[in-house]
Amino acid sequence: MLSVIKNLIGQLFQPKQLMLRQNGRVSLLTVPTWLQITLTLSVFATLVWLGFATAQYFKQKNGLSQLNDSVVLKEQAWQSQKAALEAKLAQQNTRIAQLDAQHSVLNELMASLPSTITEDVEAHLNTPVEQTDSTQPAAQEHEHGDDFEQHAIELDGAQSKLLNQLHGLISRRNQVLITSMQEAGIQAQTSTQAQGGPYHQVQSGLLPNAYIQAIDSSVKLNQLENLVQTLPKSMPVKEDKYYISSTFGYRKDPITGRRAYHKGVDLAGWHKTQIIAPADGTVTRAGKNGGYGKFIEIQHANGVMTRYGHLHTIKVKKGQLIKQSDVIALMGSTGRSTSTHLHYEVLQDKKHINPVKLARVLERVQ
Repeated sequence: MLSVIKNLIGQLFQPKQLMLRQNGRVSLLTVPTWLQITLTLSVFATLVWLGFATAQYFKQKNGLSQLNDSVVLKEQAWQSQKAALEAKLAQQNTRIAQLDAQHSVLNELMASLPSTITEDVEAHLNTPVEQTDSTQPAAQEHEHGDDFEQHAIELDGAQSKLLNQLHGLISRRNQVLITSMQEAGIQAQTSTQAQGGPYHQVQSGLLPNAYIQAIDSSVKLNQLENLVQTLPKSMPVKEDKYYISSTFGYRKDPITGRRAYHKGVDLAGWHKTQIIAPADGTVTRAGKNGGYGKFIEIQHANGVMTRYGHLHTIKVKKGQLIKQSDVIALMGSTGRSTSTHLHYEVLQDKKHINPVKLARVLERVQ
């Protein structure tokens, strides 16, 4: 067998002669069998190595491609998870901001309640008001979505319950004041005089409609309460110093005996009884005025005016600013009068109002 292989190799790789010609000289170069075999093996080994290297290159290339595809897919999944977490976090932050805004409104509604109803708050409000730190545990549990949502729902429910109770108190007080003003014949008017301060905008974009309605009701209530405070809420003579000698409305005229309409009320008392201002205001007239005799006219807020007739002594002058309970005159019987008394009128926008009814209504809503 070896001899056959040796003969085959000898036939394939017989010594060969290469003719080389250089500078006109010819020489022969013999390539022996062993050199041919060596060169052939070297070429064959080189080709085998190139084939193996090429195969490894494409294998690694395919592996890298698959690895890159895997990395891309994992990165896409991570980006998707990140986006979902960021969206959830943003949603939770918005929820926290909404709960915080609602909490601020509840605190401000409580703080702005007028003294006329704050005494009833404890009896009506059963929900604890201490909620300042309630949003903090929820904020610390962003990674626990279910826990956060549960806390948010519970807090929102407690806030809604408190809001409904507050809004109910405010609405009932509003209705009482509106009904009382209508009963007394007073038109509720708003004024922006002597008002100002830094602008703190309500975060209405974060608040449900129920909170906006409660805020509007609170604004209305404050306006009505301010109106009540500026109205003549008492008679201009101390209660134990007078009696009503002639009421508001139709009567028989004390001078002519004919039917007449009495646009005020007559308060009879002792001569020189003190007349006091029933509300703050500015004196617009002070002096004699025909049948009124010695007369005072005072302009109050919200278009309300009071008039005082048949005075003995006037203690104020035109343009003077007066405060409630200031003594403005002494009772007399000047002008068209049959005896010592005060003729007292209340007007709003030139419309006469029953002073006794007004005083009783305002006393009832204090």
